Amino acid sequence: MYKPQRLHPMAILDFLVRNIYKLVQSLLPLLVLFIGDTGSRKWLLVALPVVLALFVGYFIAYWFRYVFYISGQELRLEYGVMVRKKRYIPFERIQTVQITAGILQRLFGLVKVQVETAGGGNQAEFVLAALSREKAEELRQTIQMNTQFIKNDNIAETDLIDYQLSTRSLLLLASTSNGIGVIFSAILVVFSQLNEVFSTLNIWGKLETIAENLFTGKASLIIITGLVLLLFAWLLSLLGTIIKFGGFRVVRDGDTLKITQGFLEKQQLTIPIKRIQAIRLVEGILRQPLGMVSVQVISISNTGEKGEGSILFPLIASKNLGPFLKEIVPEFAISLEVQKLPVRSKNRYLLVNIIPAFIIAVSCTVFLTWGYLAFLLLPVAAWLGNWQFNDTGWQLEDNKLLLRTRSLGRVSTIVPRRRIQSMHLSANFFQKRRNINSLTVAIASGSTVAGAKIKGIDNKNSKMIANWFSY
Repeated sequence: MYKPQRLHPMAILDFLVRNIYKLVQSLLPLLVLFIGDTGSRKWLLVALPVVLALFVGYFIAYWFRYVFYISGQELRLEYGVMVRKKRYIPFERIQTVQITAGILQRLFGLVKVQVETAGGGNQAEFVLAALSREKAEELRQTIQMNTQFIKNDNIAETDLIDYQLSTRSLLLLASTSNGIGVIFSAILVVFSQLNEVFSTLNIWGKLETIAENLFTGKASLIIITGLVLLLFAWLLSLLGTIIKFGGFRVVRDGDTLKITQGFLEKQQLTIPIKRIQAIRLVEGILRQPLGMVSVQVISISNTGEKGEGSILFPLIASKNLGPFLKEIVPEFAISLEVQKLPVRSKNRYLLVNIIPAFIIAVSCTVFLTWGYLAFLLLPVAAWLGNWQFNDTGWQLEDNKLLLRTRSLGRVSTIVPRRRIQSMHLSANFFQKRRNINSLTVAIASGSTVAGAKIKGIDNKNSKMIANWFSY
């Protein structure tokens, strides 16, 4: 590891596939136009082999000049064909080391190593696309030893704490996934592209005919078509979730969490406990009635664009959540019973749901024949506001704070005091009159900031929490 080393030659294929995929994505509208035009299509067929040959030659040279090594307390990477680039990553900046094995890697018995750093954004700072598993483990252990988050050698194998996702939980996770909307949208996009390329199919014209049938009393075809599309989207979402989370396992090994998941692409993620900023418990609107919770871990390196974290455990029964936290992450274990908001905060939760529903109902009544039926949204909005109010709350225990909120799903965020980046109290005119305010906690810093916020907390309690944070 201390001498410059190249990746396995399979990395050439990995570089080639990933970059061609990105190129096709960016040029997709232009390619559709070329394919649709007969004259342009001939030129495209002539140019493709030439472009492919140039790509292959370039990435062979790129692979030859792509080397990595360890020097002192740094992980170094040198790469570039025309311009030579060098990247140095000090060990103390490294947050997590992830080992994955996609389809290409598994065909050759190789793995991919991704090193994430503080402030590195949503992409890994350091990626080695094709290494033997032996070299990958050697590199990870070297990094772990130098950053002092390797396990204690005195810990016996029997002391490892292991949780695995059962087949029943995996199927339940897949069945209640939110991915159906994304899949359904993708199906519509595919239909639109097919219509552009194969104009003789007249897909949108046929859909228009189906829509006309709806208004002429032939609604059965519409209903059947809609159900078939939804079923197809649900099955694709189901398959995608099973492939992603199949074989999920989390192990607490000393001061390290080791997460393994995936059927086709085997992923191994190592997270040191000291790098974890917060734990987030997510109870979706479909999963909460079934008594199931998804557990996320938030660290500086894995915070997404919206502040979400990596999955610590995809789905676990609520009754098993307490023991799970105490065994896997006892540093974040806390009573999950929360202090409720004062009753005088309730009006706010009702109004922020009822007012938009009322505006929508009035607009529908004015512009649509049967629009007055939209007023049925008002009791639904009132019920949602009351639900949000009843579920929002907080809990303070020793050096840990829990904040719970609900939009549709219920989210509970557990953060130790030393992990809170900042805390902010605010109150608008109406809140001041009712002696309540909003409490905002910033958890992680980097390219994004994860956080939690509850609105309508009593002034006395909010000041008590602020004093707890300050001292």
